[in-house]
Amino acid sequence: MYQKTAKCATYLVALLSTLGANSRAQEMEELVVTASRYSERLFESTASLSVVQAKTIDRSTATGLADLLRDVPGIQVSDSGQAGLKRIRIRGESSRRSAVLIDSQEITDHHEVGTPLTVHPAMIERIEVLRGSGSVLYGSKALSGVTNVITRKGGSEPLQSTLSASYDGATEGHSLFASVFGNANGLQYRLAYADSDHSERHTPEGTIEETAYDNRSLYAYMGKSLGNHTLELVWDSYESSADIFVEEEVKTTFPLTDFWINTPQRDRQKLSFNYLWEPDNAYLEQLKISAFRQDSERQFNTSATTVWYARDISTYDELTTDGGLLQANWALGSAHTLISGIQYLDDSVDQQREVDTFSWTPPIAPSGVTHVNDRASIKTLAVFGQDHWRINDQFTMLAGLRQYFVTGKLHQTNREGLEAGKLDDDNELIASLGFNWYLSDSSMLRANIAEGYLYPSLMQLATGAYAGSRYVNPNPDLEPETAVNYELGWRLSRGNWVVDTALFYSESDNYIDHIFCQVHDNCLSTRDKFYTNIGESTAHGVELYLAHRFPKWGVQPYTSLTWMQRRNDYGDLRTWDTGIPALSGRIGLRLEDSLWAQYGFWSDAYLRGESNSKEVEPGSSVPVEKEKTGWVTINLAAGIALGDRDQYRLGIELFNLGNKSYTESSENLWAPKRSASVKFSVDL
Repeated sequence: MYQKTAKCATYLVALLSTLGANSRAQEMEELVVTASRYSERLFESTASLSVVQAKTIDRSTATGLADLLRDVPGIQVSDSGQAGLKRIRIRGESSRRSAVLIDSQEITDHHEVGTPLTVHPAMIERIEVLRGSGSVLYGSKALSGVTNVITRKGGSEPLQSTLSASYDGATEGHSLFASVFGNANGLQYRLAYADSDHSERHTPEGTIEETAYDNRSLYAYMGKSLGNHTLELVWDSYESSADIFVEEEVKTTFPLTDFWINTPQRDRQKLSFNYLWEPDNAYLEQLKISAFRQDSERQFNTSATTVWYARDISTYDELTTDGGLLQANWALGSAHTLISGIQYLDDSVDQQREVDTFSWTPPIAPSGVTHVNDRASIKTLAVFGQDHWRINDQFTMLAGLRQYFVTGKLHQTNREGLEAGKLDDDNELIASLGFNWYLSDSSMLRANIAEGYLYPSLMQLATGAYAGSRYVNPNPDLEPETAVNYELGWRLSRGNWVVDTALFYSESDNYIDHIFCQVHDNCLSTRDKFYTNIGESTAHGVELYLAHRFPKWGVQPYTSLTWMQRRNDYGDLRTWDTGIPALSGRIGLRLEDSLWAQYGFWSDAYLRGESNSKEVEPGSSVPVEKEKTGWVTINLAAGIALGDRDQYRLGIELFNLGNKSYTESSENLWAPKRSASVKFSVDL
């Protein structure tokens, strides 16, 4: 059977080489801003940086932002049982250790599983993903990397519009999108709306219950240039509701006999203002000022039945974030470009929790209803600078520093065992250093060292959280997590070859995790847990993107691969089994510059997969082990663009053609069965 499947895959790839064309996944000439906080060519970046371009996004039928990033080297998609609220992991680190930005402004989140990617794909111009610490330029959350989502802005004509509709066969779900935009006498504007509704996921193992989700997005942009001054005002809103899948073995793990969770509300609203001044000045190249307010609301419900009691918990929290940035770009002679800035972030959470307990063992847990209210905040002030020094025609150096000043406070609580008061303050200086060596105009070696820094979250410091039937107590004395990332890389963009590869090594300290309470920890129950600095981690690996075009046939084979190993040290347990597959990636075949491209056809046939993975973590008495088998899927994408401006576009993607049953290493859900997704778009 396996040989027949492999032969079918070979014939399928050969057949598709006659269907169409697609652009390269990596354009080294692409202008990017994430690595250095100013515009530069991707080829010149000292960091590991990948770009998902507008054409790739337009052609994709992806239902969410995270799915657009699956094939970026070093990236894993994580669902935490929530099909509609996916996150990403960078180089095996937890999702909460990476920063998610919209137009270079952070989406903050203080929950355990990290920041969900709450932007509809149709509203995105491009996505820049920096792998390795970006903490010097982007702050605390960027310990393992940065995902910067650049949204679509105005147009080129007074009135333009785009409409699209898509269907996902794996969920019998749909997504509708409409946008009006343009440039009216120099006033750039855009209004956009998106609506998605998905039922439960169909897999080779059957339909998975509690995987339905829906979301709605609104987006408004207005920008105006007045000479060398540019003003922008942006508002966006994302509303979502998602069921959460819980494995049967988790539902019945002692002392549980049943357990369910859902998130009926996960909303975000943001209003931002941006100002850019590009003076005619020999020293000051740019002055940027930005400010934003973001409100995030979450309703989170759990119901747990144990051998001792039944408990329903309803949690509502509102996180308000005020942020501001002042950045100046200086030209210090012909050899130096200095980026300097001051950044401020104020996160304030108001959490209300109702705990309703019915107990048949009162000595263990009394019956009754408890109302808990917590208010806490973290304020972060940072000063940063980065110098780009062009030493000569062959060598450049990038050196950066960032000084953090962090204060926290638990303003109010009525939870037994907690007291309002000041949280542990911190100030920290971190640095980064990078070098580029240009072997030629098309070949470059690079090296960099970057420190990372992550201050504990409000959940870890102040409010705590429930994990199943247990309460995880906060710890106001937690130390920040830190990391050091080392990289060597090579880029080549010559003729028909494109190569972008990196060798990395990282060390992380003061990992925060939760462990069971002991008598001396003063917890209300020894069944509960508390947050503490317990772990360390090291990782090393190789990331590779490679593509070669054969002009005679118009064929372009390509690959995006990651080889990685990670070791976690929990104190009493040290293991290389951390749930990370040694090898993962995608291998495919496209066409470039073929005859069919003149008629608007494109296609891509590819294999996606990963090797076995195993995870070992500390348990209450013995380590807990989880294993997942490796997998490979056969996939096909094709489409057509019609009209004198390619304004009518149809895309079709066929996934998991072999109908393989598998679960990705960083996900809890079974992957979708053999399915098709279709998207139709029109520009008016």
